[in-house]
Amino acid sequence: MNKRIEKIADMVNQGVIAADIGTDHAFLPILLIQKNRAEKVYACDVTEGPLKAARRNIEKQGLSDRITTILCDGFDGVPDDINCAVIAGMGFFTCTGILERAMDRLSKLEQIIVEVNRNTSDMRKWISDHRFTVDQEVLITERGFDYIAISFTAKDHDPLSEEELLCGTSLLKQQEGYPEYCDRQISKIENVLSHVREDDERRTVLTRELAMWNQAKESANQE
Repeated sequence: MNKRIEKIADMVNQGVIAADIGTDHAFLPILLIQKNRAEKVYACDVTEGPLKAARRNIEKQGLSDRITTILCDGFDGVPDDINCAVIAGMGFFTCTGILERAMDRLSKLEQIIVEVNRNTSDMRKWISDHRFTVDQEVLITERGFDYIAISFTAKDHDPLSEEELLCGTSLLKQQEGYPEYCDRQISKIENVLSHVREDDERRTVLTRELAMWNQAKESANQE
C-alpha cells in the first residue's frame, strides 16, 4: 500500500459511508474498512477493467459484504446513503468535471476529499470560488513527488487569499515538512526565472509567486 493512499485514508472521518470515485484497484476502500474508518464503501470506476481487479482484491480480503463495486461515471449511480466522497489521483479538469456534474449532491456530504496530480492551486481556487470550506490539507511526499490532499465541505466560507490559493491554507502550513515543500517550490520558480528574459511579462507573475512562497515559508517557520 503506498503512502499517498494511506494518508488519504487517515483523512477520512470516522464511521462514514464513502464513495471512492475512480477506485482503480480498490486499495483505498479496502484500507478504509481495515482501518475502521468507514462502515461501508462504494468502489466506483468508469471502466470495467479496473473494477474486475477491484473485485478480486476485495474478495481476497474477504470484504465483499462491506465494499460494493459500481460501474459508473462520477457520481452517476452512486447510492444516496453516502456522506463522504473521495476523488484522488485524477487530473484537475477530470476531478472538477465530476464535482460540477454532481453539484446538487455536494451539500448532502459531510466530507469531500480531492487529490489532483497537478494544478493544486487551481483546485483550491475552484473550492474557493464556490465558497466551500477547507477543513484539512495534507502534504504527501512520495518517491520525489509532492501531492496535496484537500478535504472540504459545501459549507459557506469566505474566499481564500491569493497566498492561500498558491501556497495553501494555515492547515497545510502546520504540516511536517512544509518549509521544505516551500523550498522545492522556490527552487522551481528560481530555475524558471533564470531562463526567462527580463522583458518577458511572465517575470512579474513568477516574481510575485516567489515572494509569496518565501513569505509562506517564513510564517511556517515562526509557528
